[in-house]
Amino acid sequence: MPEPGFYFGAMFISYIFTAFLFLFVALVAMFGFNLSPTEAIGIVAIIAVLFFVYFFRLGRSIWIHINVRYRPESVELFRADKAHKIRTD
Repeated sequence: MPEPGFYFGAMFISYIFTAFLFLFVALVAMFGFNLSPTEAIGIVAIIAVLFFVYFFRLGRSIWIHINVRYRPESVELFRADKAHKIRTD
């Protein structure tokens, strides 16, 4: 079970990722398509609303991969332990 600080760290990862992405989108909209700053912010706001959940989940995924080392053999150990507990109960 992740501790509360896990979600705090994931929030920062999500913030960093989305800030750079939105800055890039706004700059491309302003300089690449000659849109006004207000129109560029509108485009960024629409993208933020549509993809909020995706960006949040991506931030959590990146954060957990930074903090937890994936070991494929641990999945099999977990399944075996879970099956053993079901049989003994």
